[in-house]
Amino acid sequence: MPCGFSRFFGDSKDILAGATTDPVTTLGLPEYIKESGFKASPAVYIENYKVAGPLTNIGSQPWGILRQAPETYHLLGSLSHLRGPHDLRMGGEWRTHRISFVQPGAPAGVLDYTFAATSQFPSSGGGDSMASFLTGVGMGGWGEYEVPAFCSTQSYQFALYLQDNWRVNDKLTLNLGLRYDLDTPRTERYNRMSYVDPDAASPLKVPEFPNLKGVLGFVDSNNRNNYGSDHNNFGPRFGFAYRLNEKTVMRGGYGLFYQITIRGAAGTGGGGFQSFDRVTNWITTYHNDGATPFGRLSDPFPPAPGLPTGSALGGLSFVGEGVSGPTRFLNATPYEQTWSFGFQRELAGGILIDANYVGKKGTKLYFGGAGEYNHLGPEIEHYNAAQIEDLNTQVPNPFFGLVPPTASLGGEVVNKSQLLLPFPQFTSFSTIAFPVANSIYHAFQLRVEKRFSHGLQFLATYTNSKSIDDASVTHEGTTWLGGSTSLQDPNNRKLERSLSQYDIPQVLGFSYVYELPIGKGKAIGANWHPVLNMIAGGWRTNAIWRFSAGQPLGLGLSGGTSLPTYGSQRPNLTGTLLKTSNADFRTQYFANPEVAVKPERWTLGNAPRVVGTVRTPGINNANMSLFKEFPLSAIREAMRLELRAEFFNAFNHPTFCGPDTTVGGGSFGQVQSTCGPAREVQMALKFYW
Repeated sequence: MPCGFSRFFGDSKDILAGATTDPVTTLGLPEYIKESGFKASPAVYIENYKVAGPLTNIGSQPWGILRQAPETYHLLGSLSHLRGPHDLRMGGEWRTHRISFVQPGAPAGVLDYTFAATSQFPSSGGGDSMASFLTGVGMGGWGEYEVPAFCSTQSYQFALYLQDNWRVNDKLTLNLGLRYDLDTPRTERYNRMSYVDPDAASPLKVPEFPNLKGVLGFVDSNNRNNYGSDHNNFGPRFGFAYRLNEKTVMRGGYGLFYQITIRGAAGTGGGGFQSFDRVTNWITTYHNDGATPFGRLSDPFPPAPGLPTGSALGGLSFVGEGVSGPTRFLNATPYEQTWSFGFQRELAGGILIDANYVGKKGTKLYFGGAGEYNHLGPEIEHYNAAQIEDLNTQVPNPFFGLVPPTASLGGEVVNKSQLLLPFPQFTSFSTIAFPVANSIYHAFQLRVEKRFSHGLQFLATYTNSKSIDDASVTHEGTTWLGGSTSLQDPNNRKLERSLSQYDIPQVLGFSYVYELPIGKGKAIGANWHPVLNMIAGGWRTNAIWRFSAGQPLGLGLSGGTSLPTYGSQRPNLTGTLLKTSNADFRTQYFANPEVAVKPERWTLGNAPRVVGTVRTPGINNANMSLFKEFPLSAIREAMRLELRAEFFNAFNHPTFCGPDTTVGGGSFGQVQSTCGPAREVQMALKFYW
């Protein structure tokens, strides 16, 4: 019964320039600049003087300070018992995860200076950003100051399993199993966590909304979790292997597997810490009048930046602003069902062939970009233009005087549409980790392997597959390549179902190692002179080839007009969008770009989330090498010299990126870059002592 403990402490302050600088005593900044709890210099960007990448010109780097101390305790136990044809195994595991974590983005402020402060015409140019910095005036720039959330979280994982490997007879073996998993939601040492509660009554007293609901809630000593628990995580497993004859085996199986959730202890990554951090924006002109300098470098956030309120305001926290956090009753654990069936056959010459069907179905997956509760209902899809324009008219604000005057809804008037939202007291009301997405995957997989003999071994694989889902994104609403996404129609998530963004229908791979039949004892040069054999004999080569289709394209829209509170409008397709057959597809990738058109204002485009009839360019790549060893055993038994020549993208096939997919943009359909390097050749000489 093994047990263990691990702990790691990391602190980036020693490697971050300026992270130990006292901004008050050394730079003369106001005392409030240390409210974040860190000594650091401000991060200063100077437009047109920036260094490469995201690095600042002066001072510390945003998000450069990271302090964390993760630790894990684990206890594992297992028991096995042989009884006749049954191999019984059972066991369990227990893990405790803890982490203390803080990573401030702008602990001494981020200040971005532009030309505007020293220009006669700030909106058009004429000044100089370095001169603006030297005057300390940040007009036209942006910036912020953050008091970060400090958290110390803990969660548990428990699991039990039972498995029977049953040898029914000489031909048939069954594998039967059941596993139970429980991931408890995290707690925070000082109860510094929040969540959104759409059903709780709001403490705001507004005559126009007598039954107002929705608050940012907080954990306490009686209820310490901001996520709920899922106690139904039973995962059955079944597999079989049946020997048809001495060289052929049939196999299959099914299993249900649960995903590790974001509920566990993981710093601030799973959300739920709103109100325990605070960001203050840099105001560069007095009352935002666009003319009077304010928030100079010597006093960038007067009279002082805001501080986190924690749970002190209760249900009045962030009224007039947006709130986001976990929703306790959305506690389902995402899971995947996997099944397979196939045959394995041994052929002559040491060749083994596998042919399999594989299926996977994801259920209750996190639906990134779908967690916004505060949107208008589907009836607005039937409004005419006048009705929609009426939603944008300004009306008296019933929350005026009841929410902070600095809040987004603190003015005397608001858009009419704001008062028709489910939670009109908030600009947004969204949940994290919405577990309602689904996926399905089917594939035929072929594998041919030749074991090493006669100087050759190889492996060839082929996959023909199709992947469909309604959210190829993480819980934070980012795509697998990092771009953000949103639902076009938040009232109808089914419209998001399409091919997966990462769907690649065909992939062929081939790799080999081959001893060239040249040299002493080989078909060519069997009787060569030792000197000639040392130079020309004994060479080997290997290679990895990959041929694959491209990925489906997601179409964007330039100048689209979405319905109020809806996601980005998509284009209309009046026909099937196809790839051109021209050899030079870089100037216009599509054969019929005219079928992708801009829809009418305030309508839903009919284009799917991704289009599978046209894809990014595929991959045709080969990496190869040629190498030879020169034994030096006359000097020392293990001594040898290896000479290698390696060729990456050996045939210099370009891998083009996908075309511009913004309908209505000036470069729609143009391929503007490559996504892979040109051929690279490297030589290496390695000496083994």
